[in-house]
Amino acid sequence: MSAFSRLWHRAPVWRFCLYMILPFTVLTLIFPPAYLTRLIPRLSALSTGIHNRLGLHDAPAKGEGGGGDGNGEDGVITMMPITDRLTKAIPFAGRILPLPEGTWHPVMNIINGPHGEVLENVLIRVEGHVVTGMIGAEGSTQPVPETAITSIDSSCHDDRNYMSRVLTAHPPAMECWFTTAVYPASINRTAIIANRLKEEGFILPPVLLKAGWSYSTPAGDHNVNVETVTIFLNPVNTDSTKMLRTPDYWAKDTLGQQPAASDFVKRTNTWMAGWAQVLHDGFNSDMLASSDEQRARLAHDPAAPQPGRGSPLD
Repeated sequence: MSAFSRLWHRAPVWRFCLYMILPFTVLTLIFPPAYLTRLIPRLSALSTGIHNRLGLHDAPAKGEGGGGDGNGEDGVITMMPITDRLTKAIPFAGRILPLPEGTWHPVMNIINGPHGEVLENVLIRVEGHVVTGMIGAEGSTQPVPETAITSIDSSCHDDRNYMSRVLTAHPPAMECWFTTAVYPASINRTAIIANRLKEEGFILPPVLLKAGWSYSTPAGDHNVNVETVTIFLNPVNTDSTKMLRTPDYWAKDTLGQQPAASDFVKRTNTWMAGWAQVLHDGFNSDMLASSDEQRARLAHDPAAPQPGRGSPLD
């Protein structure tokens, strides 16, 4: 009798452990722990494929007390102290998020993704208790499968856009930006954001100009690092546009009939063409690619507060 045979018959616990290798290996492939997916990124894509075949859907982790309000579809939402003052740039998802001119205030953070690998920040800028700008930034804190971003650039190809530019189109690398008009009600998590602002005495304007930027870079093993930044500007907070308070005035097809609206859109297009490069530098944590003077000039968006008319939270 061989040594293996003797051990097999005389060590039931060891024999049981050998039996359990297979089921535990299968469970690891279906539900890989976060530390293991970081060490072996391919596991995440394999797990996603298995989940799709089995009809399983990963649910975001629940919030653990504090300010987090867990929501099955919205991830883990944490309300932030809106009185905090942010200017120029902030750390975001392991990179840098440049901020347009003015003082920005955090509204909420959201952690999304099966393993909490996607971070989202919402910030606002206000003037006279009216929102002049809002930012929704979403970025991966670790590489995600390419399959998770198949439609990331879809907004850049919408015929309703005022302007759009595709800067890089070599999948999985991609970079583009666009501008368009939007109803506030169509913004993600509008009800949560509006309620939060109402608590602080702030209101969203009836129409917003939307500027979006998306960027993804390969991270190996069919994974990517990705970030999208959506900036909403208030176009009806100036003397020339304050009467244009319905979306009809901002429709692309009739924009030429409203010189004030057309001028605001043109200035937004010009601004976004420059600001997209600043966002690109922030993604690569390379803020030295431009000078302080250049960034200060490019940060001045068309809805930026006028001198002496700052935020009531300042």
